[in-house]
Amino acid sequence: MAPPRPSQRDIAAARKAERQEDIDRAIESGRLVVRQMTPEERAESDERRAKAQARNETRRKRGTR
Repeated sequence: MAPPRPSQRDIAAARKAERQEDIDRAIESGRLVVRQMTPEERAESDERRAKAQARNETRRKRGTR
């Protein structure tokens, strides 16, 4: 009997693990730099998120997408 085919969840998990390994190797070798957001960037991000949430709530109330 043939081995069972992996589920989509298993395939996605394997791909995610492989991507994470690639990212970790890139960070170690210096090809990729991970940095923290500056306070200004964080404030801008929070503002954008608040505006988007307000817009989405308004759309939900009107029933428009």
